[in-house]
Amino acid sequence: MRIIQLLPKKVQILTCSVSLKIMRKIFTTGLLFGILLSGCSNHSEKKTNTPINSEPEPLVKEDGKFIEFPANSTKTGIFKSEIAASKQLTLSFSAPANVIGRVHSSGGTVQSKIILFDSPDLTNIYSTYLQNITLLKTARINFDRVSDLFKNGAATGKEFNDASTEMLNIETALASSEAQLRESGLHPENMNNAPLGTVWLICDLPESELNSIKKGQKYNLLFPSFPNEIFVANIDVIADVMNSQTRKIRVRLSLSDKQTKIRPGMYAQVNFEVPHEGLMVPRKSVISANARYYVFVKKCTCLFERREVAISSETGDYIEIAGGVSIGEEVVSENVYLLKGIDMGI
Repeated sequence: MRIIQLLPKKVQILTCSVSLKIMRKIFTTGLLFGILLSGCSNHSEKKTNTPINSEPEPLVKEDGKFIEFPANSTKTGIFKSEIAASKQLTLSFSAPANVIGRVHSSGGTVQSKIILFDSPDLTNIYSTYLQNITLLKTARINFDRVSDLFKNGAATGKEFNDASTEMLNIETALASSEAQLRESGLHPENMNNAPLGTVWLICDLPESELNSIKKGQKYNLLFPSFPNEIFVANIDVIADVMNSQTRKIRVRLSLSDKQTKIRPGMYAQVNFEVPHEGLMVPRKSVISANARYYVFVKKCTCLFERREVAISSETGDYIEIAGGVSIGEEVVSENVYLLKGIDMGI
């Protein structure tokens, strides 16, 4: 103040005016800053005081067998269910097939027939089978002759034993060649009587489809060589032995081809359509884990049970259940993988 008093009067007035302006700016800035702090403080208090409406997590019981949601849970509404029921549907599936043989005319005469195969091995097996049939007839005639001579003392015991041994050896060889033909899907007893133009196809089907096919049923075939034509074939042989490695069974189909279009070695696609009735659940209800199949059965609004099931066959949007679920039970059909995630802790 002493410095201001020493200054001239006009200078003193100017200095006081500048000081007042600076003080007003400081006051205004501080007031705004205080208002902002107050607003932020009130906003944070409102956020802190807002109650959080969180729902407890579902409980997984008995090593994942049961999933229990809290009572009146809002999350269970997304798990739509469908009642397991017996339905009559058309089972449809396809499988590749190859033409293994056909009955062809030999020498241009209708009376003479020859069977053409797609592989030399089958040709040799079938030729051996026919030769053994002829040899067996001769061996039996010889055995009967020697047997009569032996009874009347006109043949020795060695001659009788030799005739018997020869016949048994031929019978064994015939049984072996017949078994090889049957393993390939061919039944030799009805091959010789097949009419000209008969075509045989072999199709390997999974074990699960065995209950869907029957001998004598007819199915449509499509050949890549004739894309605009549909051929009809029927099942005439179902193999007696299943392949233990592939778990498939061999089926032989036959069709009549008078125009000689189909040749051994060709490939075809067989479309199987079979009416079938069974306990069905939606395909999306079934989940797999560790080579096993499961569904979630809705026990009540907030309780779901994981149930292992056995699958019989599949068609379209449904899967037939052979065991694990009973008719009338509710099976979850929507958002099943969410339950799987909860159940397995994914």
